[in-house]
Amino acid sequence: MKHQSTATPGATSKREVPVIRLQSDSELWKIYEFGKTLGQGSFGIVYEATHIATQTKWAIKEVRKPAAGSSKFKMLDNELNILKQVDHAHIIHLEVTYNTPTKICLVTELCRGGTLKQQLHQKKFFTEDETRKIIYYLADAVVYLHKRDIVHRDLKLENILVKNCPDDNDNWFDIKVADFGLSVKADGVGIRKVLTDACGTLLYMAPEMMSSRGYSHWCDVWSIGVIMFMLLCGEPPFHSKSKERLLKKIMHKEVQFTQPIWATVSDGGKYLLTCLLKADPAYRMSAHQLLDHPWITGDTTVPLGPSNVLEMMSHYLGNEEEEGSETENDSLSTSSEEAEEQCLDIICLPSTKGSLCESPKVATAQGSPERSTSRPSTSTNLVLFVCLTQLCNTVHLRNLSCVQGLFVIANVVSALIYSALQSIHTSYTLLD
Repeated sequence: MKHQSTATPGATSKREVPVIRLQSDSELWKIYEFGKTLGQGSFGIVYEATHIATQTKWAIKEVRKPAAGSSKFKMLDNELNILKQVDHAHIIHLEVTYNTPTKICLVTELCRGGTLKQQLHQKKFFTEDETRKIIYYLADAVVYLHKRDIVHRDLKLENILVKNCPDDNDNWFDIKVADFGLSVKADGVGIRKVLTDACGTLLYMAPEMMSSRGYSHWCDVWSIGVIMFMLLCGEPPFHSKSKERLLKKIMHKEVQFTQPIWATVSDGGKYLLTCLLKADPAYRMSAHQLLDHPWITGDTTVPLGPSNVLEMMSHYLGNEEEEGSETENDSLSTSSEEAEEQCLDIICLPSTKGSLCESPKVATAQGSPERSTSRPSTSTNLVLFVCLTQLCNTVHLRNLSCVQGLFVIANVVSALIYSALQSIHTSYTLLD
């Protein structure tokens, strides 16, 4: 199964979304015929409506005008600004906004299938193939947002709409990311790209959002992992009756696959979940890496090797330590005859050229050029290659925040220095 990005080619930074002012609420009823209620919450009511002139169906979100400067006012203004900037097949489309004396009405595309949470409640769980399609569409939308420095911060089943009803056609998996009230455009430079305010729904919140160290767009990837986990088994990866216990589990407990349903999920799918639900964002997969992951294309095998740069460094440094220990063991297991030959070499007579016999350590250094300190070890070259390759890809994809970029670079430099010192130490050990 091969996917193609569904981002609209050549989408501008900001769409022209009409804002129409009405003198009274009743004027809107002359433009649209209101139908059933699709959803209701503290923020507003969503109706199905038909445009009378064209007979096209839309969803209208009615929101009572909040007080200027209030948190609800900021959330509404934030959502409108972001929806005007995006144009993607799997992000809800804002058609027009009506401004009345008491309400603000957002006219968006109609999604007949309700929310993904409602669909999960009916189905209990999704098959792996169904989940694959949904996660691909979701990752495609999140990559689009992250490339524009937009962090959603509230990805959850309730905020993902299903375009069609399951009975309409086979393509009912078409989803739309909605509700951008908590989203933010982190387009600053350096430390300004780091987010600090904790927001969202605890069940879907990334561990770093609950710390005081700051976070970045990697928080959306954690939410995708939670959504994928819930689609496959019908339950969240971490749950508790107590908010405090749930918080501890999210921050410290690793994801586990204990329910019987996981026996039907491939090892590749479970492995991908462990990459998405890494508590440390530096080790977590990016949305772009998820989009390119073999599991998305139908390969359910577990990929060989580490999944990110830090695990790669640990892998190669671990190999280097094993090579060093083997070298040390080999040197300690020298035979008694070799020891006697070394002693004879020490007391040998001067050569015909009048020079004294070289000591064993000098002979060893000259006789084993591959051990020379001027030449880095194989593992050092591997670490250097892997780290530089990953950094080049990272810069090209613009997937790292300032904090995570500095963290990875610091780890790369530390790893290279450690590897070089290990090589020097091994060489001097041989000389001794």
